[in-house]
Amino acid sequence: MKKKTSLKRSSSLPSKAASTRKVLLKKFQTKKRPSGNLGWRAGSSWFEGATSQRQKPKKKTTSARKPRAPVQSRSPRRPSVPRSPELELQVHQQSLQNQLLTQELEQKALALQEQKSRFEQKTQGLSNEQLIRPGEDLSDRIAAFLLDQRSEHTRKAYGKDLKRFVAFLRWRRLERGWERIERQTIIAYKEHLLSEKLEHTTVDRHLATLRSFFGWLAQDGVVTVNPAEGVRFLNPKRISKTRGLSDEQVRSLLSLPDLHTRTGCLHHAILTMLLYCGLRRSELCSLKLNSIGMERGRPVVRLLGKGNQERIVPLVPAVVESLRRYALINRRPLSIGDVALQRSMQGVVLPDEPLFRAVKGREGRSQGIAPLDPSTVFYIVTKYAKKAGITERISPHSCRATAISHARDRNAPDRAIQEFAGWASPDMITRYDKRKTAIEKSAALLIQYEEDQKKQGSPASVVTDASDPLQELAPQEEIKSDLTSWQ
Repeated sequence: MKKKTSLKRSSSLPSKAASTRKVLLKKFQTKKRPSGNLGWRAGSSWFEGATSQRQKPKKKTTSARKPRAPVQSRSPRRPSVPRSPELELQVHQQSLQNQLLTQELEQKALALQEQKSRFEQKTQGLSNEQLIRPGEDLSDRIAAFLLDQRSEHTRKAYGKDLKRFVAFLRWRRLERGWERIERQTIIAYKEHLLSEKLEHTTVDRHLATLRSFFGWLAQDGVVTVNPAEGVRFLNPKRISKTRGLSDEQVRSLLSLPDLHTRTGCLHHAILTMLLYCGLRRSELCSLKLNSIGMERGRPVVRLLGKGNQERIVPLVPAVVESLRRYALINRRPLSIGDVALQRSMQGVVLPDEPLFRAVKGREGRSQGIAPLDPSTVFYIVTKYAKKAGITERISPHSCRATAISHARDRNAPDRAIQEFAGWASPDMITRYDKRKTAIEKSAALLIQYEEDQKKQGSPASVVTDASDPLQELAPQEEIKSDLTSWQ
């Protein structure tokens, strides 16, 4: 048998595997190691450490897919046929007609809806919410109602009354919520005013404002029925609380202002105009310098009263003297009497400035454009009434009532008093006659049977009943002595 001979590898002749290993080891030693905890570990490479520290990617959650709609079978397309110009024009005209018809139908639908809403509003009336928060249309109607009034004072009074009614509706809505304004609402408002202890004339004025306002809305087509039409007025027949002054009180009142000062002359002129001319407070404050003039040789004052009605009131010598003194001390270009005639012949026109202006405390007083405030007139009257010892409540309206009562005592005709006061009806004369209830002029004081029978020579002044037995038994002399002692 042949012996197997073993071939030994010498170290000088490296094998292919050894050379490959050396190359890999050399590459590994030259490659940069990563920092951190991914260091070298025995039996493992840094590749394994790197892969173990990596975060695993999150799995995507797949939501449930919605089922697809079934695909409709499409009809095969028809071969396009070229259109002629005439056909294209017809199609275009037809599309325009369809658009116009659609617009017309939409406009008719809107008109019907608006007509329906108006009809419902007319039949049901206004709600409290509509007056508390009026829209643009209703706000314009309210503003037009106030502007339609001729007098500025009437506009202010109506505006205040409507604001008070809206405040009542706001308070009522908290209790009852949404409701229509009907006759019951107006009656409840009247009871609310009476609960606040207002005068009956004031309550009637508020009701008249609401009747006029809802009547305006009815004429304007907003409501069909006026809810305030059937509510009854109180129509008070009681005597007015305005008190008049006697002749002695008037003389005492006019003697108090100091005529040596500017303020005293102003106060005296105001009191004189109120007591002699019977002016309203608003008429006095609106007087201009050119309001004083001449008419048929007499000094007069031209007034603009209620409803923009003009009237002329003659000025008596006492008023003319007071105005001249006021104009002289306060340096006002006022012309009365002969001076007015001379200036009118020379063509001199007085400036359009207020006749009575504030002495101090108002803007524009240096230019003479600040008119007298109505509260100042009230203060002047009450101030001198207290100084004169008048304990009753006196106001500028008391001076007007005093002038009318004094003219009636002097047997002035009712027609003259009506024109003097600027009334549309003579029925107001008896209401403003404050001296008709004077005790000093009562008809009971004129009944004196005893004096009339004494003049006729009658021995007895008491008419006795013949059927009374006690009168027959009484002696005649005792009756005479009793009568003389009573007289």
